[in-house]
Amino acid sequence: MALDDRKKAILRAIVENYITNAEPVGSRSIAKNTNLNLSAATIRNEMGDLEELGYLTQPHTSAGRIPSGSGFRLYVDSLMEKYLMTAAELEQLRSVMLNKVRELDKIVKDVSAAFSNLTSLPTFGMLPSVESGSIKSIKLVGIDERTIMLIVSDNSGLVKNKLLRLKEGVSPEVITQLNKVLNDNLTGLTSSEINLSNIIEVQNAVGVNVEILTSVLELVHEAISEIDKHEVYMEGTTNILRFPEYNNIDKIREILEFFDDKESLDSMVRCLPAVREGEVSVFIGDENPAEELKGNSVVLSAYKVGNGMTGIIGVVGPMRMDYPRVVSGVGAFARQLEKMLGERFNTLPIDDKKKRPPQTD
Repeated sequence: MALDDRKKAILRAIVENYITNAEPVGSRSIAKNTNLNLSAATIRNEMGDLEELGYLTQPHTSAGRIPSGSGFRLYVDSLMEKYLMTAAELEQLRSVMLNKVRELDKIVKDVSAAFSNLTSLPTFGMLPSVESGSIKSIKLVGIDERTIMLIVSDNSGLVKNKLLRLKEGVSPEVITQLNKVLNDNLTGLTSSEINLSNIIEVQNAVGVNVEILTSVLELVHEAISEIDKHEVYMEGTTNILRFPEYNNIDKIREILEFFDDKESLDSMVRCLPAVREGEVSVFIGDENPAEELKGNSVVLSAYKVGNGMTGIIGVVGPMRMDYPRVVSGVGAFARQLEKMLGERFNTLPIDDKKKRPPQTD
């Protein structure tokens, strides 16, 4: 049975009523609180048809109906009206993001927390991934006579710090020498390109300080490996407790444990279908690959940093969420994050670069 305009209007009214009130929706409520100009009996018959088609479910015999996953999907795909963020909302989003000018991982983590506060939903951010991220710089800094800090950054702007405690003191001259040798031989290489030949070249250049070098190279490898993981940050997880859908202790424990498991989050994001650049994707209920999220919705969008580096930002919440507002917010958030990171790391999108006047010496 195809859905005519009347059924679509009734389904949209039910979804929006349920989003607002978190209670099963009855035919009288739709007849009374909408401008459909239909009797409760007519609406009740149409609701029965919508239930048979799988767009509505009835939690209890005497209760009204609630949207099913298919009902929410149809609503998101073709029934909801586009929500336009107000100037005040956009300004608030920009202001909280512009205050977060730090390393890439800190930026994504902090603005995810800020966006979670704006949406009252748990927000996740996956750092940009590249097929072959290369080392941009390696820096050793003496903290005290026997402690050195290693700072490694890659070409996407990700930074990792490591501390090395030495058995014997090391002079500033030795640190300066190590900095030069490491950068001369390792910058521009990916982790897979650092081989025995590179290491031998570094060792020959360092000479008598090879003992220190061995420990430093181990930390360099450890730092690069951590950068290549492209961590997923989850912020505002306790916001999930605001929704009546999570009033079951076992359900709360299950989803909070899932949010705390970094490997599960990473697997969830990577298992989702590819997100097209500039689009917002919505995964409802059973469309989510993670079993713990089957009764929830995930709304996400991709953002770019530089050439070929793409991260993901999104929110998780109940299927009963304000889709027009959330979809609009996630899209605006991704665009603002992309713009801010482009300015921060001098990697503006091509269209924006064309608008810039040519620089002169």
